[in-house]
Amino acid sequence: MGRQITARNRLRSLQTAALAALLCAKLTGFAGPAAAQQAPEFFNEPDAPAAAGAEEAAVDYTVKLTGIEDGDLQSILEASSQLISLTDNPPATTIGLRRRAKADVERLQAALRSEGFYASQIDLDIDTQAQPAVVDLIILTGPRYSLRSYEISYVENTPPPEDVQPMLGDIDIRIGMPARAPAIVAAEQNLVNLLLERGHPFAHVAERKTFVDNEKMEMTVRLAVAAGPRATFGPLSFEGQEQVRADYLQRIAEWPEGTLYDRRIVRQMQRKISETGLFSTVNAETDTAPKADGSLPVTVTLVEREHRSIGIGASISSDIGAGGEVFWEHRNFFGENERLRVSGTGSLIEQTGRIDFRKPAFLRPDQALLADLTGGFQDNDAFERQSIEGLVALERSVLENWRVSAGVSAGYEIVDENANGQTGERQFTLFGLPLTAARDTTDDPLDPASGTRLLFSLTPTTGVGDESLLFLTAVVGGSAYYAIDEAERFVLAGRARVGSIVGEETEVLPANRRFYAGGGGSIRGYEYQLVGPLDDDDDPFGGSSLVELGAEIRVRVTDEIGVVPFIDGGTVYDDPWFNGDDPLRWAAGLGLRYFTGFGPVRLDVAFPLNRRDDVDDAFQFYVSFGQAF
Repeated sequence: MGRQITARNRLRSLQTAALAALLCAKLTGFAGPAAAQQAPEFFNEPDAPAAAGAEEAAVDYTVKLTGIEDGDLQSILEASSQLISLTDNPPATTIGLRRRAKADVERLQAALRSEGFYASQIDLDIDTQAQPAVVDLIILTGPRYSLRSYEISYVENTPPPEDVQPMLGDIDIRIGMPARAPAIVAAEQNLVNLLLERGHPFAHVAERKTFVDNEKMEMTVRLAVAAGPRATFGPLSFEGQEQVRADYLQRIAEWPEGTLYDRRIVRQMQRKISETGLFSTVNAETDTAPKADGSLPVTVTLVEREHRSIGIGASISSDIGAGGEVFWEHRNFFGENERLRVSGTGSLIEQTGRIDFRKPAFLRPDQALLADLTGGFQDNDAFERQSIEGLVALERSVLENWRVSAGVSAGYEIVDENANGQTGERQFTLFGLPLTAARDTTDDPLDPASGTRLLFSLTPTTGVGDESLLFLTAVVGGSAYYAIDEAERFVLAGRARVGSIVGEETEVLPANRRFYAGGGGSIRGYEYQLVGPLDDDDDPFGGSSLVELGAEIRVRVTDEIGVVPFIDGGTVYDDPWFNGDDPLRWAAGLGLRYFTGFGPVRLDVAFPLNRRDDVDDAFQFYVSFGQAF
């Protein structure tokens, strides 16, 4: 069976070719008995490029690999072929083409040996009379050799205890398995890794011998392993930190001094230190030998990052006009990775100031103390509001990628409601117990291509003032991202959010505590807060339940430019439960993305699909930083 490869049919991955050659080289160059054969090592440099001015005389060609039935093996050989990878750079002469083809025969044989085909043959046929020339590589793989034995010996006088020595099954070796180089080399690394995790910090392979028996079509591997001395964890010390307190680093490292050495614990400690974001370099090194008591000190060398930053942001949309944000942030305020952020946002309808504080490793390594204070003014078609609110909460990591928090909030607000005859100020002092659970597995906070986000929040609230209040607000939301192709140029993105408020009628709730929908961060295509119940003047009244949906196809046309067709939908209901009396409002649109080093700048234009006469405009547009969700 043959397959013709042209300049228009390129390979899926050149990295596979390099890996195959490397793995094969690892299994060559060892002495063996007379009945054994070893594949020779070889290194071929690519053909030199054609001389200047010789483009017109270049010998264009196509390549056929004939005789391979296994699709995976075919792909490996294609990725190993320099003939195929250099199709767009043809040689200047037929002599150069023949030289390139002969070098490819050696390269393909190395790839075949790496897959266990040690008796393969490759015949070469070049038809230079064809236009373009045809290079046919006829491949006879022969039988795939099997693993006869995998012998492990320890070269030191004190080998590891028997219960520590890895068994063949532990390193994914099975006698009789195909003698593939990737599996053989991976087993060797698995063996060393297991010793490093079982108290032997200096374990390594001292010698490897590989024998290929052509008569029996079998391979034998013999490893001589130097396990090194067994050790326990000694003291942990840090070097290079200037503004970060060492006792904080010791606290989050949770160093198990005195326990048996395990390299996984060292890597886990490095990860914890890196995840603080305080350092550009985190490098852990052990002493060259254990102390007399068997303990092994570990030293971590650190290079600190800048801990302060300032920033600005801007946005503009057709419904609320221009807006901006400015912030100052310190990420090591008291020397223990405390983050203090002071920010201010402003637009035609809202001006807000906010102070956020986060102290990690509060009372326990996996817990953080959160505090924030927010105050400002808001003036939109639904209400006018003046407010100040504070929150204190504890956040803890649970399970994998989950964070949960519980806290206490208190706020004072003056709300002037201009809907359904409720004109006039109402004052409230509100106390809440916000509970949240969040999970984030996305690969990028501003432009994710994979992963999911989930958020569950439950906030019982009571209030005193012009009226006594008691209500419960529940919100569940999430988004998901999936790259269709390996290059992540086509990404599917979807989101959903539902919410409900029980305990008080909608008109009793403070207007700013109700649900609203519509706008750039909600349902694009509809004016800000204008989806859902309206008053007699067609101003938003808000509701007690909410549903929002959205889907996008993010297409990256070039490295800098992308387009995003999208559809959004949802509504707000007056009742706490979705009664279906009001139809979902749908909108569709097209977005443009300009990708910068910090994230995408987006322009979205959206059109309502079931617009209301005399209420909804024909379209809305939005310009901001980052994806819509």
